[in-house]
Amino acid sequence: MVELSSEDVIHSFYVPQFRVRQDVVPGMDIRAWFQPTVAGTYEIGCSQLCGLGHYRMRAQVFVHTQEDYDAWMKQAAQEASQ
Repeated sequence: MVELSSEDVIHSFYVPQFRVRQDVVPGMDIRAWFQPTVAGTYEIGCSQLCGLGHYRMRAQVFVHTQEDYDAWMKQAAQEASQ
């Protein structure tokens, strides 16, 4: 799940491989739920033409296997207890 908000204009959160697209309306807090099933790195983009900076609205989401996540949690717990 992601929590989305906008302060200026309408944007659109889009991850094509997850088949998720959610408009983000100024002044509203919007939640989008999805469940990725394949580990990997995926691009997030804005699919609503939103102004001069639209082309720069890119990010990545990293999907890890359950085993990798469990190993990371174990390591983080060990580091926190030191």
